[in-house]
Amino acid sequence: MRRTLAILLFAVLAAAAPALAQGPPPAGPGGPGGPGGGPQAGAPPEAVLKDALGLTDEQVTALKAALDTRKQAADALMPQLRDAERALADALKAASPDAAQLGSLLLNAQAIRTQLDQVNEAFKAAVTKLLTAAQQQKVTDILALQKSLQAGQALQQMGVV
Repeated sequence: MRRTLAILLFAVLAAAAPALAQGPPPAGPGGPGGPGGGPQAGAPPEAVLKDALGLTDEQVTALKAALDTRKQAADALMPQLRDAERALADALKAASPDAAQLGSLLLNAQAIRTQLDQVNEAFKAAVTKLLTAAQQQKVTDILALQKSLQAGQALQQMGVV
């Protein structure tokens, strides 16, 4: 019985560890488009994108609305996620954890993470929808350049270049 519980706890922890490390993408300072990088450091992300992608004022307004919608949804879900993760951590610390309760708490936390993922996917879809084909191509090009820059940094860290 004890061995079965130990194996179950290990399986729950192994399954939860990667998920607990995840969260919504950072926003604002320190996040994508935040201060600390490039010639437009400190400029709002929508201003940087307006310049880089050639967004119209209407597109910037729609982008800001999509950002606000995502922020409101995430702000509503994040306290729930913190509470769910705290409850899971507390249950794992118990002298004799209940496997059924752990499973329920893990599923609850994962359901909230899924909701956050859906909020982010809806945001991405809304942004993609407001871009022209040429602007979408610029986004693809920017992401490819970003990947190349990351590869260059990895090569430098390894001492290859």
